[in-house]
Amino acid sequence: MNAKSRIGGEDRKREALDYFRSKGLLERVREALKDFSSAKKSLLLYPPQHEICLDSISRFMRSFREYLRHRESLSLRIVGEEFFFEERLLARESVLYYPLLQELRSKGVGGLNLLAGLEAGEFLEFLKLLNLGEDEIASRGGLPRLMEEHGIAHIVVDPPGTWEEKAPRLREAASAREEYFEAVDVIRELSEQVLHDRRLSVTKANRVVGMMLNRVGENRSAVLGLATLKSYDEYTTFHSVNVLILSLALGSMLPLDRNALMILGTGALLHDLGKVTIPKSILTKRGPLTAAEWEEMKRHPVRGADILLAQPGVHPLSVLVAYEHHARYDLTGYPRLNGVKKPSLFSRIVQLVDVYDAMTTARPYQDARTPDHAIRVLVREKGTAFDPLLVKVFVDMMGLYPVGTLVRLHTGELGVVYEQVEGDICSPRVKVIRDPEGREVEPFLVEVARLRERAAPGEEVITSIKPEQVGLDPLDYLG
Repeated sequence: MNAKSRIGGEDRKREALDYFRSKGLLERVREALKDFSSAKKSLLLYPPQHEICLDSISRFMRSFREYLRHRESLSLRIVGEEFFFEERLLARESVLYYPLLQELRSKGVGGLNLLAGLEAGEFLEFLKLLNLGEDEIASRGGLPRLMEEHGIAHIVVDPPGTWEEKAPRLREAASAREEYFEAVDVIRELSEQVLHDRRLSVTKANRVVGMMLNRVGENRSAVLGLATLKSYDEYTTFHSVNVLILSLALGSMLPLDRNALMILGTGALLHDLGKVTIPKSILTKRGPLTAAEWEEMKRHPVRGADILLAQPGVHPLSVLVAYEHHARYDLTGYPRLNGVKKPSLFSRIVQLVDVYDAMTTARPYQDARTPDHAIRVLVREKGTAFDPLLVKVFVDMMGLYPVGTLVRLHTGELGVVYEQVEGDICSPRVKVIRDPEGREVEPFLVEVARLRERAAPGEEVITSIKPEQVGLDPLDYLG
């Protein structure tokens, strides 16, 4: 090997090492933001010296110190409705911590800079100030002045508008994510109302369904990208919103008018409300359920239907979705349906997308499957678990590699499925984000159909991979 080749190889190794270090750094940022949000919440609920507060602050400090092994400060930018770290959009965190983002903006924070030297006591004082009411902060001269008065020197806030606004396309994506989060918020509120035996805010649920239906009509592919959002800690909440999106998208492929789609959407959004009555120890159990636990779990469709029946303004077909969504196409599921040949159309739609989203989500007792694997399961079980015609329409809509699937091309490049190509379920458009050596590239779209034309006979052109294997979040690249 000559010197030039050896130097070139060393450069590539160094670049690859830098790339993987940056991926690890991004994960530490995400962990620190999660712990920041948790510590702030705990201080709202408990006195500063309470064990829960002390533990949450300690967790954040550990995350922050781990981050400081690679950087001298942690800077988070707020642009529009989203968090950014350096030049990278934190799409998932912008949804998960949307209330925090909104609160920071309302209190005059356009960015946060946490510097080396920050200690737990100073961080606690900052959170106490941040938890003051918006009016009180303003009347006392603003957050920066209060921080100066309390000797907070290792946290610096940027004023709103410090970072330039995004392009219209990105603002539109942010608006869609805002609506997604509003739907998540409504499900949380409805769950609380069920727990406290209060009347449900059905009007809010209908408004959310209407917003998502409008989004589906404007850009189905973009909305399907939103349905890749998952939450390990709040599975049922995010799952309900994803089932809403997928149900409306599938329903919009059928000859259904807007009124019918609204009824379908309400049933989809509320289909799992009965799970609120199931003990959390059963919902989050890591091992197999006992016979008694399984019987308890199987009651949630009936309980959900009973809850919705008691609410004025919920259409009977929406109630039926909650009751039938685990009955299966061949009626071998639960609860047993007597006197019918098959579940209602809306129930069959929700059955299908419910299982798809569940399979592609990590839960305490199972790893997430890749989207293409989940699609193949649906195809395998058509005619038994699922309506075969709906499976065909769903696969035509989603493709064998749904939007948001992380894939490796036969060229070695890494990409994210960006949109489907009508009439070709095997060859989507892919946004390439990494070169064959794993180095970040300026994203660009490729047509998988064109790649197939140039591939060797029998060569597998596109292969799905799990995002956690490479430390990437596909949602970051769907804007």
